[in-house]
Amino acid sequence: MYKKKWVAYLFLTPMLIFLIVFLFYPFIVNIYNSFFDYESILDINPDYIGFGNYINMLRDPKFIRSLINTLILVGLVLIFQVGIALILALMVNSIRKFAGFYKITFFMPIVVSATALGLMFGLFYNYQYGMFNQILEIFGKEKVHWTDPENLTRLYTLIVSPVIWQYIGFYFVIFLTGLAGIPDELLEAAEIDGGNGIQKVFYIQLPMLQNVTRTVIVLAITGTLKVFDLPHIINPMGYPSGKMHFLGTYMYDKSTQSNAIGYTAAFAVFIVIAGILLSFIANAIFKQNKDL
Repeated sequence: MYKKKWVAYLFLTPMLIFLIVFLFYPFIVNIYNSFFDYESILDINPDYIGFGNYINMLRDPKFIRSLINTLILVGLVLIFQVGIALILALMVNSIRKFAGFYKITFFMPIVVSATALGLMFGLFYNYQYGMFNQILEIFGKEKVHWTDPENLTRLYTLIVSPVIWQYIGFYFVIFLTGLAGIPDELLEAAEIDGGNGIQKVFYIQLPMLQNVTRTVIVLAITGTLKVFDLPHIINPMGYPSGKMHFLGTYMYDKSTQSNAIGYTAAFAVFIVIAGILLSFIANAIFKQNKDL
């Protein structure tokens, strides 16, 4: 062990101070603000209303709609984003030729900014010149109004698809790193015993990835609860009547109102609490394997 532990504390202190000043202190102030009703951002004597903001939030139909949309997105992310990332990692890990090419290609969407991705998908769904409508025309199909505010299914597809696609590469790299840590001796022993590729996946690789999968699921849940950039860029108004809002976009929408400071603070506290609760549930379901 390193004997001069004061050196470690010395390097840890700046980050600790940064977290206290820019994370923990603002969050505590946010909790305090959530119990008051502010007339404006300049209101220095707000009215104390206790849990009034939280009650109003739970009675807000748009909040309930944004919560439902976010929970649906969480489910889709866990199924498709995490699932596809795991499948891609297993396939790339099983090959040697062009493995580096696939790694770079699948990770590339993470490097591109959310603004660029949002604008790109907006062009894909464009009615006149969009790629998807051009493909439909090739097959003799009619063009589709993807942004039709009356068709919530199309709108949801338009918003969710880039959100799921963007972070597949991120979780792909995490899974690939976990697979690289599995000893080759185990896989070779399985082959000697007559095990095929599918058996190695289900009886060796997936069990050995249990702790990695647990971490990925927690990251996916907490990241989805606060998703904002892509939905806001593609659908800035949350139309119709806020039906396509998510928690992050609706909180931003409320934050632009000067008399909703307390409400927005309560909103932010709710997102944090929801993230903690869902993370605990995920940890309870996918218990840590201490043998790994």
